[in-house]
This record gives sequence, C-alpha cells and structure tokens, in this order.
Amino acid sequence: MKRLIAAGIFVFLIVLIATFPARVAYNWFAPPEIQLSGISGSIWNGTASEGKTAGAYIQNLAWQFQPGALLGGKLAFTASGNPAAGTMTTDVALGMNGDLTLSDFVGSVPLDLVHQSFQQSGIRGDVLLQLDTLVIKDGLPSEALGTITVTDFFAPMLSTSEIGDFRADFQTTDSGIVGNVEDMSAVIDVTGTITLTQNGSYTFIGNVGATAETPRSITDQLRFLGSADERGQRQFRFEGQL
Repeated sequence: MKRLIAAGIFVFLIVLIATFPARVAYNWFAPPEIQLSGISGSIWNGTASEGKTAGAYIQNLAWQFQPGALLGGKLAFTASGNPAAGTMTTDVALGMNGDLTLSDFVGSVPLDLVHQSFQQSGIRGDVLLQLDTLVIKDGLPSEALGTITVTDFFAPMLSTSEIGDFRADFQTTDSGIVGNVEDMSAVIDVTGTITLTQNGSYTFIGNVGATAETPRSITDQLRFLGSADERGQRQFRFEGQL
C-alpha cells in the first residue's frame, strides 16, 4: 500500500510539473522588467498575447521547452514572436551563470524600432537578422556569430531617397564582437568595421566613397570628411555606448 501511495504521489508531482500554468509561474518568478499579458498554457509549452522588456514590444509570443538542454546545465526553449512589425524565432537558453544564449536567431524588424535615436532622426530601413549565436551577459551582447542586413536604408539628413542595402558579418574576437560592414546595393561605396566591447561601447571605423549613382547632396557632405585618397575614399569614425 505504501508503494502505491508513493507511486501515486510521484505521478501527481510529474503531472503537476508538466502542466504547471505559465500564468502562475510568471506571477511568482518573473522579474519586474519582463511584462507579459494574455498568458496561457504551461511553463513548458505556452503562449502570451503580448510582452515588453528592455523597451521592446512583442506580440504573439510562443515557447516550447527543450529538455535535452538540461544535460548541459541550461534551461532552454524554442521561442517565437512578432515585434510591432516583423517576425522573430530563436532557441533561447538560460545558463547557470545567468547568461542568455540565442541560437538560430532569425528575424526581421523595422530599423526605427531598434533604437529610439533612429525614430528621432527619421532614419528608416528593414533589419534582417540571421545569427547562429548571440550571447547576452548582464544585459549586453558578449558573443555573436552571424549576419545582420539593413535594406532600403533611408537617412533624411543625407538624401531625400533611399541610400541602399548594407550587410555586416559578425564574429567574436579577443577585442569583443567585430562586424565587417559593406554595401550590397547602394548609392555609396562603404566598407568598415564595427567593434563592440564587453562594457557596451562601440566604434564604427571605415571608408566611404561616391559612385556614379551618388546624389549631389551626399557628395557634398562627404567633403566634410576630409580629402579623398587615390581611390576616392574618405575615412570616417563613429563611436558611442549602447
């Protein structure tokens, strides 16, 4: 009889864990910076109608638990959602040290939703993300491998029409996350390197030159970068903090 009772308690606990409501888990454990609503399903396989964290708004959130990741000491889920415009899917893993790892991260989002400064300056475009790995540590990217493409880039301070498409291939080095940038189909010729350090500071150093398709408004502004070299290229540098 005792064995039957013990077996019954064990089965009950398994069922309780497997079906533990996501809404209850959110109310108990979620940090205040994560805001979800319309939660349904379990903590292992559930959905939320909308959510907000770090200023990012996402709709139609869905997640599914990946039990195999526990063998590596991580709590992992396959997750998907829709920003205000666009889509995102990724495998999310939370390590014992608190690091958040995004794998097979594929998504698209308008550029002006990426950072508030883009909205304020009128900069627009579409961001396409194809990242094999992105590790977030203490709220900042610490590792990255993959490609980010910006299409139909528009900056009103440079031109009244779209400037074109650009691509950055990212990898992690001893100096931080490094992205090699180049134009794909644009009215200007651009090559450069973005470096993001562990403390969130970044630099973007490169060369830019006019082409036969460069509008006069951009050509005039390029002269403020100094004298061009023998290839018609001028150096530029931007730096800041995330």
